[in-house]
Amino acid sequence: MKIGVKIKLAVLLSALFFLTTISMGLMMIANQRASLEELLRAMAGTITHEFASDSKIPLMQKDALAMNLLVQNIMKYPGIHDAHILNDSMNIEAHNELSEVGLGYENEKGIEGAVGSPPWIIREENDVITFASPIIFQDTTVGYTVISFSESFIQERVLQAVKKVTLVAFLAAIGVSLISIPLSSVLLRPVFRLFKGTSEIARGNFDYRIEQMGRDEIGDLVDSFNHMASELKKKEFLKGALNRYVSSHIADEIMKAPEQIRLGGERRDVTVLFVDIRGFTALSRSMAPEETVELLNRYFTVITEVVFRLEGTVDKFIGDGVMCVFGSPISSPAHLEEGVKCAFAVKEAVAEVNRRRHAQGGAPLQIGIGLDTGPAVVGNMGSKARMEFTAVGDCVNMASRLTGLARGEGIVVSSAVYGSVSEHVEADRLDGMEIKGLDNSVTIYSLTGLKGEWEEDAKRAVDEAIDGLERDSIVF
Repeated sequence: MKIGVKIKLAVLLSALFFLTTISMGLMMIANQRASLEELLRAMAGTITHEFASDSKIPLMQKDALAMNLLVQNIMKYPGIHDAHILNDSMNIEAHNELSEVGLGYENEKGIEGAVGSPPWIIREENDVITFASPIIFQDTTVGYTVISFSESFIQERVLQAVKKVTLVAFLAAIGVSLISIPLSSVLLRPVFRLFKGTSEIARGNFDYRIEQMGRDEIGDLVDSFNHMASELKKKEFLKGALNRYVSSHIADEIMKAPEQIRLGGERRDVTVLFVDIRGFTALSRSMAPEETVELLNRYFTVITEVVFRLEGTVDKFIGDGVMCVFGSPISSPAHLEEGVKCAFAVKEAVAEVNRRRHAQGGAPLQIGIGLDTGPAVVGNMGSKARMEFTAVGDCVNMASRLTGLARGEGIVVSSAVYGSVSEHVEADRLDGMEIKGLDNSVTIYSLTGLKGEWEEDAKRAVDEAIDGLERDSIVF
């Protein structure tokens, strides 16, 4: 019995395409496995890093409730085995097991010995991979977050993806062998798209998406791929956490030239602004702790946003007060102008918060503002065990003491400040004022208004800050 040429050609083509499909499937499986495992590990590291960013303010404020809530939320991620928030002494501040809080972290040496850019892998054993990331404020490590992920979870996800790709490759090969070359091309097209998508994600193109191609196994894999790309893009956006502590302009300058931020102390002219909430201690006695924290956070959020709009840095929160510095960590020749505008902008922004609180039946809060300018030593201060980036000098002390002299919603400045900005401000002169630490009485000024462009700039900063908070749906 003769076998026709048509049949021979069909068998030959089927065999060739079968082998080709199998070879390509094996290559894609290898690439897919490596890419997915790397992506899942990267996602685990990103989660650890963002956990550190979210834990910064609660840790610095010693807000146990907020830290425990963060730990409980992070434990909802699939595959997470354990989660810690540590202080700078490696003691546990928050953990999914409350009995662990207050104890020393058992793998302290793993964190101390970590090298390279965080987040670090500090342990891989017993089917668990542990990541750690520092909690940094003002270039100072104030604590750490540690998250343990199930290695089997990562491998299971990789294995599931590999199984799907393997199944697709096998079915495509059988289809090519059985029903012809055109159909084989149709069956292989989604696999090639997945392969291209994996390559795009590996290159950092998190906007790449694969068009939905059905509700079979390939469709499920496409959904998984697109979901993974969306999640990775969200994590990429969260890398801008630096903007929570300095203005976007300063953050950009730091990222472009980090060598400008020197370790140790450096003498520099800066402007220092203190904001203090009047009568808050008495008010807090009549409030629950949670209400006190919520109220402080509401005011601090608005004040911080305004400071950032005028290129300032929030140096620290001191009880119910805020210390802000202009001209540090990045030097600015206009630091005094920025500080004076910010004082009025903060005053107006707090007035807006008070108006909203009054509409909700809450009592308004009054603030006092003190401002001074001059040389200060800026840099990392403290000890080997505990450091922070701050400013120290006479102008810092003077600004703090002037805050106590501010009456009502006043803004009090030194004579040096007034002498430099007198043509841009309206002020009342206060003679014979006694200031702690000074032997003789001094003349200071209570600023009552801004003039011209300075007033417009301050109002613009307030409007932009409030608009930005409302766009982000932040309650203030």
